[in-house]
Amino acid sequence: MKSHPLSTKVYLTLGLSLGLGVTSTFEASAEDWRQFRGGSALSINSKSQLPENWTEPPQAAWRTPIPGSGWSQPIIVGDNVFVSSAVPSKGGKPKGMSGGVMDPSTMGKAAKPKDPVSWKLVCLSLANGQILWEQTAIEAIPAFAKHASNTFATETPAASNDTVFAYFGAAGFLAAYDFEGKQKWTKSLEPQKISNDFGTGSSLVLIEKDDPSQSRLLLQEYNEQSAILLCINPADGQEIWRAERPRGSAWSTPIFWSNDGTDEIVTGGQGSVIAYDLASGKERWKLGGLDTSFSCSLVADESAVYFGTSSPGSRAPIYAIAKGHTGDLTLAKDATSSQSVLWSGFKSGAGMPSPVVVGDYLYFFGNTATCYEKKTGKEVYRKRMPGGTLVAGCPVVVGDKIYMFNESGNMIIVKSGPEFQAVELATGSKDEVYWSTPAVSSNSILVRSSDAIYCYR
Repeated sequence: MKSHPLSTKVYLTLGLSLGLGVTSTFEASAEDWRQFRGGSALSINSKSQLPENWTEPPQAAWRTPIPGSGWSQPIIVGDNVFVSSAVPSKGGKPKGMSGGVMDPSTMGKAAKPKDPVSWKLVCLSLANGQILWEQTAIEAIPAFAKHASNTFATETPAASNDTVFAYFGAAGFLAAYDFEGKQKWTKSLEPQKISNDFGTGSSLVLIEKDDPSQSRLLLQEYNEQSAILLCINPADGQEIWRAERPRGSAWSTPIFWSNDGTDEIVTGGQGSVIAYDLASGKERWKLGGLDTSFSCSLVADESAVYFGTSSPGSRAPIYAIAKGHTGDLTLAKDATSSQSVLWSGFKSGAGMPSPVVVGDYLYFFGNTATCYEKKTGKEVYRKRMPGGTLVAGCPVVVGDKIYMFNESGNMIIVKSGPEFQAVELATGSKDEVYWSTPAVSSNSILVRSSDAIYCYR
């Protein structure tokens, strides 16, 4: 997998804003975890130095309680860990799957919130978990309700060498901060009305270029009132272009796919997958005929885009779309492949965790682990996850191993390849829920629970 384009080492000094009177010097490198799923590598960190054979449950190097709650992924730049959070004036923590399904508020239309929420960006030290600063981006009463298992801060921030961007879909608010916590610019958008009041989830995508004027920040707002993909100048927050599609809610995050010199933004929304030209926002290709929307995101390698998605009552489609095509790629009735669609199938799409590609294989996780040959779509294995506990956060890849945390906080490590080899390590706290995607950098893997961030080394 190609490394991040920002390979130049950057040295910065931060003054801590909590009155501690200390500074820290950190190194920002290509192996940082700068946004959701790590950025363009899509969940792969090729140079991390996690222990080679983790067979015993590791002790946390540190645990830091985070004010409020959020399923946003922690991101890492040098020694800085950034995470967003929603701090309610009233109310508790998000529930797990069974607790959320059984919650009375989800058995009909949830009550509209009446109490304000403070949306925050928090910066911690990767070395020891100390909170360096926190800033309140906006305080308001949410315009719409959310599912009992979701949060008001599920969107993961994104960071460059010197700026961190935080988006809060429930508030319709986007803000940029420097690494000392000083606000650089803000952008107000409409709060998102999501299907069944499930709440928002799509994260930012930051695309950095050697020429900073060509860098772009992508924000997806697919909801019941409109479906818009915004391309924003990260330097000042100004809109560069927008692409609209038929309205309908989605919780997936777009992916940046650079193939044969073409830069595309590929999005999954209600009923279709659409790819846009990064420079202009014009539609390049579209695949329709899907009877579902997207909670999980897509994945890609140098040759194809892969996805599998499902929702209650859908056929749970799974597809592989070859590079180099434009126009309408929708399959003819009863067809399972074409010149542009390498293969497809049904009753295989995932719920929340996004898939990963490692070598010749494509993997999906949830209550089960499923492996496919990426070139043919042939199912290699389908196995029950260790312990049988749901995995909601996305998996991450280091070397030949795939790491994830189940809802109970136990670390699961799956060895890539055609045989299912997995180990479950009891790292979780029974009193907390784990739905966030982990982040990997250097010798550390971070995971967020409903209460805190944990660091394992």
